Amino acid sequence: MPYISKRVKRNKLILLLCLVIMIFLSIFCIKDTYAKYITTTTGDADISVARWKILVNNKDITSEKEISNVISPIFAGNDDIAPSVIAPTADGYFDLIIDASDTDVSLKYEITTSDNKDSVVRDLVISGYSLNDGDRQDISNSNNQFKIEGKILYNSTNKKIKLRVHLKWNDDEGNGASMDNKEDTNAARVTGGLAKVNVNLKFTQLPNTSN
Repeated sequence: MPYISKRVKRNKLILLLCLVIMIFLSIFCIKDTYAKYITTTTGDADISVARWKILVNNKDITSEKEISNVISPIFAGNDDIAPSVIAPTADGYFDLIIDASDTDVSLKYEITTSDNKDSVVRDLVISGYSLNDGDRQDISNSNNQFKIEGKILYNSTNKKIKLRVHLKWNDDEGNGASMDNKEDTNAARVTGGLAKVNVNLKFTQLPNTSN
């Protein structure tokens, strides 16, 4: 039997111990990695779907991103014209209340008006507007119509907007009125006749610009 020195025996023992330690370390690392993998794959991740709910004058338009409506303005009257009637030079208004309180994304709104062919008055002109009961902003343009755009951010403290649009019956033929005095008189005599205006509202989700 060949002679094996103590030094060689000691080296072999150290090598064997190192091998055993490496085996245990490998088992521990594999077990830890497997445990992490299992934890990751079995964990639940609940992600809420962003809400998109918009009310216009308390009507839910969630399923429609663009709506058109016919509105009959309110004529409050003045010292010379009784309330709730139409007459040349009469001033009126209509309100739009947009409520996006239950919407989780930022959005852009666009509001426009146009003439209504069934209105007893063809010469209704948009004269101004106010936002959230603020100061009135006068409007003067070539087509006598109205367009306004704005944004409602998802993190705003108040996501309800009140828009009041002012309009009047223009009876000045020298200033673009299409109805003459006879037509003005006939329109005022129509029983149950209504002054009407078309209103179009469009809502668009704003793109994510944070990236």
